[in-house]
This record gives sequence, C-alpha cells and structure tokens, in this order.
Amino acid sequence: MEYAIAYLIATSTGLFFGLHDFTIRIASYGYQRSSNIVLLSLLAGFPVMLAFTLTVGFKIGGLNIMLLYALAGVVNFPLGRTSMYKSISRVGAGLASLLLSTSIVYNMFIGVLMGENLGAFQIIGSLLILASVAIAVSSNSGYNRLDPTGIIMGLIAGLLIALSIAIARLANIMGGDPVSGAFIAYTSGLLVEALITILRGNISYSLRETHKRYLGSVFIAGVLAALGQIARYIALATLGVSIVTPLQNIRPIIASIVSGTFSKYTGESLAIKLLISGILAFTGGILIYL
Repeated sequence: MEYAIAYLIATSTGLFFGLHDFTIRIASYGYQRSSNIVLLSLLAGFPVMLAFTLTVGFKIGGLNIMLLYALAGVVNFPLGRTSMYKSISRVGAGLASLLLSTSIVYNMFIGVLMGENLGAFQIIGSLLILASVAIAVSSNSGYNRLDPTGIIMGLIAGLLIALSIAIARLANIMGGDPVSGAFIAYTSGLLVEALITILRGNISYSLRETHKRYLGSVFIAGVLAALGQIARYIALATLGVSIVTPLQNIRPIIASIVSGTFSKYTGESLAIKLLISGILAFTGGILIYL
C-alpha cells in the first residue's frame, strides 16, 4: 500500500507540472516579459515550499553544499524557468513541455561525463525522446504557428534544468539534505530573480503589468509548480530517481491534453501527433532508467 501511494505521488508530479504549463500558457497572454511571470510564480510558490520544509525539518550542511544548492537554484529558476516560460508563450504548453523532456537525455549524458555507464536501453530511450521532439516540431503540433525561437528556448530550458539537477545531485552526494537543498535552491532563485527585477527598475511594473485574471493564473501556476517539486521529493525518498523521473515525464501528455481541451484559452489544438510524441517521450524515459 505504501508503494502504491508513492507511485501515485510520483505520477502526480507530472500532473502538477503539466497543469502548471497549461496555466502559464494562459498567463502568458497578459505579460510582455516572461521574467515577470517567473518572479510572481516564485513568490506564489514560496509559502508552499516554506511550509513543507518546516514540516519535514531544515538541516544546514556545509557552506560548499549550500553554495551548490544555491547555484542549482539560480540555474533552474532565473535561467531555466525564464527560458521555459518564453518557450510556452511562443509555441504553446504542449510542445514546450515536450521540449523539456530532453532534460532526461541531457541528464544521461551528464551522468556519462561523471563516469556512469551508457547501455543499449539508454541509447534507444534517448533516440525515442529525440524522435518525439522531431515529430512534434515537424508537424507544427497543436499550435497555430511554429516559432524557431520558442523551440530553441525550450531546448535550452531542458539543458538548464538538467544542469541544475546535476549540481543538486552533486550536493546530495557530498552529504546534503535533498529537502533542505530544494528550499535553498528555491529561495536563492527567488532572491536572484527579485534582484534582477529591481536592478532593471521594473518591479512595480511587474506587479501591475497585467489584468487581475492573468495575475491569478500566475499565482496558481506558482503553487502547482511548488506542489510538483514537493511531490517529486516525497516520491524520491521512497522510490528513487530511476522510477520517479520516467513517471513524472507524463508532463507533456497532460499539458497537451489539457491545453488542447481548453483551446479557447490557450490557442492550442488537441493534436494527435503531439500526443503520440508525448507517449514516445514517456516510453523513452522509462527505457533510459531501466
């Protein structure tokens, strides 16, 4: 029963992130700058992350470990999330979330550089993920226009997320606590994003730039992303990365279905080729972690 609940929590990670991508797609209509959405979404999710960390317990590691977690947060949020939001606003939530699945491939090759073995299943899984991206991009899946910049930003976001995971993983190996590390990463990302916005002199503009209905979408997205991160860490504690990572890769399938179903709000259609691409990416992720 305990493992069944853990599997459910692991799968809910992809659900939360897929719904997050859908909500960000709606919010992108109200913002000219993706960085403003990043700041507001991080602010919305911070109380959720704080409550979870206080419940589980915060453990302060060495300074070098804390710096690694902080670096992971900067790579993941001000850099990775900004790139992801730019991709969502340009090519839609379904395709953008599929592009993010390339982070699994990046992670695999980073692991190889760190001395891990590369087997036949890993190669086949990587090819399936890359094929899924190629099919989705070539078919202009689910969106009314194919923006090359949006595709590039999605691939960059996948790489940045993979790098942040690798940095956090290094901190974990050095004796860091994953839950505390997640909070440190989140907080550092939020502080750096706030600092960037202040230096640009547009923090007040960020708060009043859009209509209230879009502001609500941003805050919902921030909470969903925080819940996704919490679900992932809970599942990892029980099942491990080899199970959790493939299961959370239902994200593009969820984003495609929900965004296509509510096309009135997203401008995306429910494209069969995009769903097939999501299933291929999901299968590829499973093969990589066999």
